[in-house]
Amino acid sequence: MKKVLVLGAGLVSRPLVRYLMDSEFEVTVASRTVAKAEKLIEGHSLGRAISLNVDDNQAMRQLVQNCDVVVSLLPATRHIEVARACLDMGKHMATTSYVSPQMRALDTEAQEKGLLLLNEMGVDPGIDHMSAMQVVHTEEKAGGTLVGFSSWCGGLPAPEANDNPFGYKFSWSPKGVLIASRNSAKYRKDKSVVDIPADRLFSEPARVEIPGVGTFEGYPNRDSVSYMDTYGFSDRVKDMFRGTLRNQGYCRLLAQIVRLGLLDDDSQQDFSGVTYLGLMEKMFSKPVEETIPAKLGVSAKDSPLEAMKFIGLLGDRPVEVASGSWMDLLADRMQKALCYLPGERDMLLMRHDITFEYEGGKRRECITAIMVDFGIPNGDSSMARTVSLPAAIGTRMLLEGKIQLRGVRIPVVADIYDPVLEELEKMGIRFKETREKA
Repeated sequence: MKKVLVLGAGLVSRPLVRYLMDSEFEVTVASRTVAKAEKLIEGHSLGRAISLNVDDNQAMRQLVQNCDVVVSLLPATRHIEVARACLDMGKHMATTSYVSPQMRALDTEAQEKGLLLLNEMGVDPGIDHMSAMQVVHTEEKAGGTLVGFSSWCGGLPAPEANDNPFGYKFSWSPKGVLIASRNSAKYRKDKSVVDIPADRLFSEPARVEIPGVGTFEGYPNRDSVSYMDTYGFSDRVKDMFRGTLRNQGYCRLLAQIVRLGLLDDDSQQDFSGVTYLGLMEKMFSKPVEETIPAKLGVSAKDSPLEAMKFIGLLGDRPVEVASGSWMDLLADRMQKALCYLPGERDMLLMRHDITFEYEGGKRRECITAIMVDFGIPNGDSSMARTVSLPAAIGTRMLLEGKIQLRGVRIPVVADIYDPVLEELEKMGIRFKETREKA
């Protein structure tokens, strides 16, 4: 029986673990907190839960040696040491994370050893690549020439659960969301590169319509230009944009939080022996109801005061993080205040607008592909399903010998995306396409 090692038992892990066990693979889930791993297994005869401190590299490598494929659902910074163990011991690996430069550097070695390090098998990155490339390749075979590409993705509370000033709730790592908020971005517009520094990321949100759901705002997602090469696009593509969707008002609020310094993750602070309000008064002076709006140059109504109160940053409770960065403090409060209540649903939205020319430029059309997926009340969240199921399907295909690619790869080829998207559609995760003249 083929064996899978799953490293990590976080918020998105359960659908992957259940899918692989139900596919009759032996699955070992290793987590620092063994109770989390045991909850994922739920007594399944093919599951095993064990405790693992990921700082114990020797223990991790021993587990890698005893499996056929490793799925790393650890924080992205941990993937390289897992990949190193896989290469040393001749094991395939899958992750849902972006390919880092350090991971890319392992490509030649992986190919020489006949191993696959399959990355970006989540939702964004992951389903976004697969669904977009399926449209692009299909239209190119039909004679179309790609000239414009934009893609939006966002994981948000379902409309009935959108009940806080942030318009957001956490279905995955809060600190991961906040770290992403510090990224600079770049995209291509009319064949020119537009650079967005990190402190301007939220300054000019776009309005994006998802028919039947609502109007959202969005901001650029990292380096869209690099995907020109990743996707194999020619220089004829004038526009290349990948963005993140949020509920309206989120970008203005995050821009203010950035200006207040609450996303600083570079310096460590001692938070012991002080209340949240006392800490804010120390940082911004008294009374914060006046000093915070004044620092931002806005009225109290247009300031983040309401949002800060909602997550408890202006309360009299003792600070619950003894030490850490300002981002650690903010992530802790947001995780506790912006969580899904029992029975609430999240939703995952994705929209591609892909423009082609036909007949030598005589005709131009835009294909819009939209996915709307909701979480299951009191069950798996949409974020968990859409992040982990592509990795689960890819892992199954690897174990069944249905993926022959080797090296460091992402799912932009039909041999991967066609069967994965077909399987996801059976689970209700699907796109609706429309076409109109451009």
